[in-house]
Order: sequence, then C-alpha cells, then structure tokens
Amino acid sequence: MSGTDNLFETIAGYLTIRLGKVSLSPGDTVILVVTLAAALLCAFYLWRIGRQEDRRDRLMELRGPVVDRTVREQRPRWYQRIGTMVAASPAVGTAEQQRLLGVLAAAGIRGQGSLSGFVASKLCSAFIVGALFWLLLEWSQFFDGTATIRFAVVLAGMMLGWRLPDFVLSRLAARRRLEVELGLPDALDLLVICAEAGLSLDQAIEQVGVDLRTSSPAVADEFAMTASEMRVLPNRAEALENLIGRTGVPGLRSITATLNQTIRFGTPLAESLRVLAAEIRNTRLLRIEERAARLPVLLTIPLALFILPALMMVVSTPTVLRLSDTMQTNLGAF
Repeated sequence: MSGTDNLFETIAGYLTIRLGKVSLSPGDTVILVVTLAAALLCAFYLWRIGRQEDRRDRLMELRGPVVDRTVREQRPRWYQRIGTMVAASPAVGTAEQQRLLGVLAAAGIRGQGSLSGFVASKLCSAFIVGALFWLLLEWSQFFDGTATIRFAVVLAGMMLGWRLPDFVLSRLAARRRLEVELGLPDALDLLVICAEAGLSLDQAIEQVGVDLRTSSPAVADEFAMTASEMRVLPNRAEALENLIGRTGVPGLRSITATLNQTIRFGTPLAESLRVLAAEIRNTRLLRIEERAARLPVLLTIPLALFILPALMMVVSTPTVLRLSDTMQTNLGAF
C-alpha cells in the first residue's frame, strides 16, 4: 500500500513540476494515468481498424467495379468493430459469447452486429459508471482514502457498469418471454383456423406471423422467423427446436411435439392444436389461482408489522387514557 502511494505521490510531484501551477493529488494522478492508458489503447485499436479499412479499400479497388455495393453498405460501424475486438478477447470468451447470443435472441435483438454492439455498450457503460464513481469520490467530503483505495472504488464501479447491461438485457428477455407466453393461445387458435382452411404447416405458421403483427408482435416475430427457417433448413423439425431455444417458453415444447408428429406421421393438426390451446389457457388460469392463493401468506408480514400495531394503538389508547384519569382522581382524593 505505502509503496504504491509513494509511487503515485512521486508521479504527482513530477507532473506538478512539469505543469507549473497545476497540482495533482495522488488520487487524481491515478485517474490521469488510467485515462491516458485507456486513451492510448483506444488510439491503438482505432489505428488497427484504420489499417484494416485501408487494406480492404485497396483490395476492392484492385478487384474493380465487380464488387457488390452491399459489401460497402453492410460494413460494421466503428463501435461495432471495437465491440468485436473486445468480444474476441479473453475478457469475454467463447462461452460468454454463446450465452450473450442466446440472451440477445431471447430479447428479440438479432442481426449481424448485435453481439458486437452489445459488447460495445458494456464497455461504454463500464467507463461511464467508473467516471461517475470517481466524480462522487471527488465531490464527497466524507471520504478521504488513499489513492489505492480510490482506484479500487473506481475499478469496482467499472465492473458494476460492465454488468449493468446484462441486467437490462435479462429484463428485456424476461418481458419478451412473457409476451410470447401470453400470445400463444391466440396463435394456436389462428393455426387451427389456417389448418382447417387447408393451408400447409409452413403456410399456416407464416400466416399467423402476419396476422399477429398488431396484437402480439413478439409471437409474430418468432413465427415469421420459424417460417423463414423452415424454408431454408433441410429439416423442419430443426426450425421448431430453434423456436424453443430462442424463446425458452415451456408451452412451446408441447406445441413443437405436436407439430413434429404432424410432420412425421401426418396426424390431424387442427384437433391437436385445439386441445393444446385449451390446455395452455387452463395452465394460465391455474397459475393465476396459485398466485391468488399465495396472497394471504405474503400479506402476513405487512399485516403484522404495519396494520396490527396501529390497530392495537387505536383500540388500547382510550382505555389507557381512561385508566390514567381514574388513577389521578383516586390519588387526588387521598
């Protein structure tokens, strides 16, 4: 601790001599050194990005006008490139990349640059929260720690900022999962109508994705993605499994099993889907009844802490006052 503090004090004294009238505390020196290091690192990354762009442009010029215009239009932006570099670093790792891709898909965030953009937002959030922690330390009059402690607090703020977008993304994924779960019975009813109208399974799923654009956009988006995968993938059951993996809704497993039986064995689709829609509605009703049955247990603690003391005070206060008056009267008589 003392050796690190002496080092920062030496750097601060050197900067004071070089900068003249400007004096820096050891804590300010730590922040200045870290900021300069981060700026140099970002400048190095931007220099590497610029060199890669120059090489790509020279390659396109050598290839001539045959290059498709979409290659230039789909070039990722600068923050996505930085996010790609950070995602490829050991700070993220392959397993974390796969997890983030799954959560992004569950939240409805897809696209070529979704992962890199999200990692860039995590990096930006880390620097912003770290800067806020540093400002709070500078403006606070009750904290007077050493430079090492201040640096540790700022580092903890950066780690908190790095994890903050994960929390927001998980909340978005949970909200979208709830929207898909609430829209499943209507989607099954529309699938029954499409099946009874003579449409095939692919056409029925695509039509449901079109019809639910207004009432349930999350279900419409997932069904449209499933219909597109059914046209592309050689096995349609794989597209249905991808639907379960993206959403994580338990009710979709029974639906997927029914659709797989229809694909393999040609079983009647309309009647099975009608039964599934009724089961999903009954499951939702049972879940609501279960939550309603837990309300008395959940209200016990607030009742004991807030309502019962006030009730006892209201009931017992007149008796206590009357008893006090009686005792004063009797004592005065003696």
